[in-house]
Amino acid sequence: MKRLLTGLCVLLLLLVVIGAGGLLLIDANDFRPQIQVSLGQALGREVTLGKLHVSVWSGSLDADRIRIGDDPAFGRQAFVSAGSLRLGVELWPLLLHRQLHITSLTLQQPTVRLLQDRAGRWNFASFGAAAAASSASAPDESSARPPAFSVDRLRITDGRIDLQRAVGDARSYRKVALSADHVGLGAAFPFSMSAAIAGGGSLQLDGKLGPWAAGNAVLTPVDAHLQVHDLDLVGAGLMTSTDGVGGVLDIDTQISSARGVLGSKGGIDARRLRLVASGTASPQPLRIDYQASYRLLGGTGSIDHGALGSGGAKLAVNGSFDNRGKLIQLDLRLGGRQLPVDDLQPLLPVFGVVLPKDSRLSGGSLGLDLRARGPLDALVISGPVSLDNSRLVGFSLGSKLGGVLSLAGIKAPQDTLIRHAAATLKISPAGIHAEPASADIADLGSLAGKGGMAVDGRLDFSMLVKLDPALSGKGTSGLLGNSGAGRLLGGVLGGASDRGIGVRVGGTASAPSFKVDPTAVAGLLGSGIGAALDEGSSDKSGAQPSGKQDALNNLLQGVLKSRKQH
Repeated sequence: MKRLLTGLCVLLLLLVVIGAGGLLLIDANDFRPQIQVSLGQALGREVTLGKLHVSVWSGSLDADRIRIGDDPAFGRQAFVSAGSLRLGVELWPLLLHRQLHITSLTLQQPTVRLLQDRAGRWNFASFGAAAAASSASAPDESSARPPAFSVDRLRITDGRIDLQRAVGDARSYRKVALSADHVGLGAAFPFSMSAAIAGGGSLQLDGKLGPWAAGNAVLTPVDAHLQVHDLDLVGAGLMTSTDGVGGVLDIDTQISSARGVLGSKGGIDARRLRLVASGTASPQPLRIDYQASYRLLGGTGSIDHGALGSGGAKLAVNGSFDNRGKLIQLDLRLGGRQLPVDDLQPLLPVFGVVLPKDSRLSGGSLGLDLRARGPLDALVISGPVSLDNSRLVGFSLGSKLGGVLSLAGIKAPQDTLIRHAAATLKISPAGIHAEPASADIADLGSLAGKGGMAVDGRLDFSMLVKLDPALSGKGTSGLLGNSGAGRLLGGVLGGASDRGIGVRVGGTASAPSFKVDPTAVAGLLGSGIGAALDEGSSDKSGAQPSGKQDALNNLLQGVLKSRKQH
């Protein structure tokens, strides 16, 4: 038995020596024309190889360079170029019959150029088209199939993809690695691809590709799992950095393409997301769940059953998008009813909502019906928003508006209890505009007006304030009827608040300031915004404020002035 094993080992060694010797006697360059023609017919492109070498130990043919030509419509530069190519071959057919059977392809450090013309066509779309056309003209069905090209293994290491769309800046993907098995043009095959995204981020794509659509490779079916980590929206070119918008995304989605429509369903975790120039980055991650479809040839798509938010509060998102421009264009609807305010706190800064310093909203519910249109980094968001039964903790609107209350011995609450607030908003790169805007504040009264916040946070609002009857009760009713001075002040307040007290809101969103403004009364009543606050007035002509209004203005201005001096 020992002799048999020894004999087998010796025989095996002799075969290896003979095989190696046979390979050394073969001039690999004799096969170069055959390899170039075979690859060229399969790809429908001109293939050029450099000098071939035989690798004895790996049983392969190595080329010192490879060049795959581009579609002539896109110029004469190489579509794929690489410094080296390794071809795995079947050893015995090569030795005994000098027949070349390629089993694997390995490209090292290749560069791939993906180009799109102004008509939306890609340079890779015609891969295999010439071969398919020649096969289609054949007399029998069997010859009309895609070229019989297949390899057991395809590997790409340390590659680079340069992508240039018809509009917009070029994008690069580096450290590209591709692994695919049983690769052929006539059937689906498994693959795995990874890459680093220039500007920030990485991707991993695993799934099946094929059968190859030789007439238009864009239509090739794909079924895969896509994961993207740390995608920087600005660095990747999806947003511009001029307005400070941006964010970092982690994407986990399943994609499937058939008949030119790419469907995807999954989720996005967004960090430091900022969608409008007047906003700030979200303080904690936001979750986006979505289902989308994209027409590969048309460059447009739709989003259905989307949800954006944090915790238990999610905004419903649906609409369309257009990827034909330099930046992706959106036309989306964002809506929700009775959404818990506490869970929406991280979302407010993203849309430019800034609260006074050291304050926060607590409790209550939010309702909205917004439309977001425009490029991703310059969205215009508009529509109605309402807030119910919420408390603005750490900010007393009564103290800001009612310096006069302290004269009557009334202490304003430390927080602002909002029974109901509503506004029609327009959020744009220029800031936020609200017209009309109204609120019903407990222990204070009602407000109505219009105005806005600039990108830098500066406020400019004109408001009418109608005090609660409990504060401005005429005669002896109300809180001001406890003293002679209080009754006198209550009479002034009551008469003025029938029409509304004009207030100008300035300062910044984080530090708002309030100033009595008699001119606001006529202007807002004339525009119809103060109609709800003017129901008890006998004069709705929009005339100048009455004597009582002037007296109240002077009184409030005096109080505010004295407070400022102290």
